[in-house]
Amino acid sequence: MFKDNRYLRKGLLVGVFEVPLAELGSGANNIVDFSMVPFKNVTGNGSTISATYKHSGRGLDALTDSFWFNTKEVEGLLEKSAIRFPQIAEHRDEVMAVIKDWYNGYHFGRFRGKHNPWSVCAFIECLCSQLESSEHGEIQSVPDAINSAARAYWVATGTADLIEQQFINYRDQAIRLMESLIREYRETRLSGLDHDLALSNSQAVSLQLPKPNMNIISSGKYSAEGMLTLCLFAGYLTHKHPDSVCIPNHEVYNVWCTLFTRTLLGTGFTERSDVNARGSLLVELWEGKTAILSSFINEAFGTLTNHAKYKEKHYANIVAAVLAAASCLGALSHPDQASSHTSHAVTTRENHTGDGRCDHLMRLYSTNNQPNQFGVLIEFKLIPQEKRDNIKHHEVLAKEALDQIIEKKYPACLSGCTERLDIGIAIGSNVVHILTQLHKLDAATKKWIPVECLTSSAS
Repeated sequence: MFKDNRYLRKGLLVGVFEVPLAELGSGANNIVDFSMVPFKNVTGNGSTISATYKHSGRGLDALTDSFWFNTKEVEGLLEKSAIRFPQIAEHRDEVMAVIKDWYNGYHFGRFRGKHNPWSVCAFIECLCSQLESSEHGEIQSVPDAINSAARAYWVATGTADLIEQQFINYRDQAIRLMESLIREYRETRLSGLDHDLALSNSQAVSLQLPKPNMNIISSGKYSAEGMLTLCLFAGYLTHKHPDSVCIPNHEVYNVWCTLFTRTLLGTGFTERSDVNARGSLLVELWEGKTAILSSFINEAFGTLTNHAKYKEKHYANIVAAVLAAASCLGALSHPDQASSHTSHAVTTRENHTGDGRCDHLMRLYSTNNQPNQFGVLIEFKLIPQEKRDNIKHHEVLAKEALDQIIEKKYPACLSGCTERLDIGIAIGSNVVHILTQLHKLDAATKKWIPVECLTSSAS
């Protein structure tokens, strides 16, 4: 289309990699590359500026600011929508806050804080539709309508199958990479900081490449740069600095959570809404129940192992990985926490305490939202391969694990805790049986008292 076309004077290619120079007589040598990668120079005209910056309307600034929406353009759309729905103008700050959280955060050239145009338009259209429904008798408050309209739009127009396949091919490395990206987002964007301040404070993941190169992912070898480049040009990451990337917003963050859980735990995990709610696993543990924990472990077996020769420590490592994933995704956060970045639970393995070594130890939030005051002690017993179909034997082993926690005085390591859960797990090849016992510390006697439940609302 461009080469040897006598009817074409100028052309603009959008959304492509840098065009390499061809041989001298090809007719495609006079190409100018306008990169969307942020400038490395941070002085003069190369400094990073806000998407609200009023540039001259000429040159590279005008070109890069033409991509996606800046804040003024979003505000203009809301002003036009408010002509028909004045509630939008009345709740302008709330609407803008939701749009920034869900669809902002992209970095092009010198401009940061760009909005995804497809998602912004779809959000406003959905919001207007809900406000119109309210006028026809479907009563809904404006804040509820705003929050209801906040959902994934752009990411729903396609799939991340290519990215997911790369993660599956290099699973161990991909999990570490995704943990870094998700943790960085949670500790900055979900921490309650001002939007622009959170971006400037974020510890983005390094992307050390002279120029982005997608050929790396087809080399047959693992490359963090190749994975990050793929995700960057697919829109699932953005440049924080010229040599680093981060998750841009909540819409894309949800995709990363799904990719992480599918890679670590398998597809079944993401299909259950009850395990994805904030604090879902923690609340269940307060009640002495294990349905979600069992689901996590069983799903992990399908992804991580089906090995008859695995030993107890191998299964314990799997459970540790499951708990770390659940914590990273908020399942071990307190439901009343404003942010979940402080509740990242670290599982201590082979902890020396009392008269032995407890397999797993965690300190979580107590029912009254106090950090490190709910102790969880986990002991494992291996189910022999020849006993994997003997349910009664599974129960006996789980009971032995539960009793060992008391006999070996493992609770001695829970200084400062006021609530405790003992978990005995009989585990084997695709088989798991769990027993639990809750305890509460008596303030007068300083002794642990067995209880049925730690929450008054539990059945």
